[in-house]
Amino acid sequence: MASGIPLRPSDGDLYSRMLEILERLVGFDTTSHRSNIELLDYVQELLSGNGIESRLHWNDEHTKANLVATVGPGADGADGERGIVWSAHTDVVPVDGQAWDTDPFALTLTDTVAIGRGTADMKGFIACCLTILSRVDHERLTVPVTLVLTYEEEVGCVGARRLVEELRGWEGKVRGCIVGEPTGLKVVVGHKGKQNHRISFKGEPKHAALAPLLPNPITAAAAVIGRADILNETFRVQGPHDDRFAIGHSWINVGRVEGGVKPNIVPEDCVVEFEIRNIPDHSCDGIAAELGRFATGEVLAGMRAKSDAVEVRTEQLTDTPSFAIDPEHEFVTFVREALGAKEDPEFVPFGTEAGLIWGHARIPTVVCGPGAITEAHTANEFVALAQLEQCLHFLRSLPLG
Repeated sequence: MASGIPLRPSDGDLYSRMLEILERLVGFDTTSHRSNIELLDYVQELLSGNGIESRLHWNDEHTKANLVATVGPGADGADGERGIVWSAHTDVVPVDGQAWDTDPFALTLTDTVAIGRGTADMKGFIACCLTILSRVDHERLTVPVTLVLTYEEEVGCVGARRLVEELRGWEGKVRGCIVGEPTGLKVVVGHKGKQNHRISFKGEPKHAALAPLLPNPITAAAAVIGRADILNETFRVQGPHDDRFAIGHSWINVGRVEGGVKPNIVPEDCVVEFEIRNIPDHSCDGIAAELGRFATGEVLAGMRAKSDAVEVRTEQLTDTPSFAIDPEHEFVTFVREALGAKEDPEFVPFGTEAGLIWGHARIPTVVCGPGAITEAHTANEFVALAQLEQCLHFLRSLPLG
């Protein structure tokens, strides 16, 4: 078997180098509504220092980009070999309203953990990847390594979705992809999907004395919420079920309701936002369509029976596809052997870009990275230093030399 990833003989302490890179990455405020270009400029400079070229794929506004960089044999040009893909998102969630004990955009180290926004989700993994790529010996690589960094994963895998067409063109040129979301370095082979939706109800704002004669958008919204509860109970009792998950059925969570002004005014409007988390093989689209049909059919008809000046509008806000790959797939085995994993591969409730990479682009994929998902998105987010060190060893151990 080939040896692990070859590094230059003059390499110093990779661990110290990784912490330096992580400090720089955390220092970039890449909250999803902000640009990630300064971070990508730093990444490109770091990679070019080891002779690795990278390409940016811009969003329409030219304010954010995905980055793709490949090193190794046959990797020249956009149509070159891709080998093993390391994939991560560059955006982080907001810190607004959270009680941090330290500056979230300045890395804080203790004896055991690295604290800062994105350390677990997922700049720790990026730092490990960049440390190895900045020191890799090109001439001794027998299989290419490709780094993919995306934008706006936290708001619906926006950047990764823009890459799907290119990824489909990698068929026959790629062995598989490791998405480095925080799994405690356990190998994950499946997760639920999720979609966010909004339904808006519009009526006529009038004096509450006229309420019996007028459609009420809040009451209409309540009817849709009630239908969601009925569907949830159906999912719980009748399924479909997937026992690989701790909660083995799909679910609709009504997360936001807003409408009305005062009790003495018939409300003009009401908005309901909900999230669907679906098991693989149970379509989010189908669940959302059923709620939408009820809202724009029976509920709207009831409102129009009292007034023509009404409206019901449905919108899909985000879409993160579910993910499931055969635990016996040869790429899963390849990763588990490199990691030395003894436990069975896992299924998790949170979403990642793996559903797009495997489900839409058909690149064999596992999710595996340092840190705990319970720390992601929290105040004082951290990753254990031991996990970062283990991740470095894992990536170096991939048999690509």
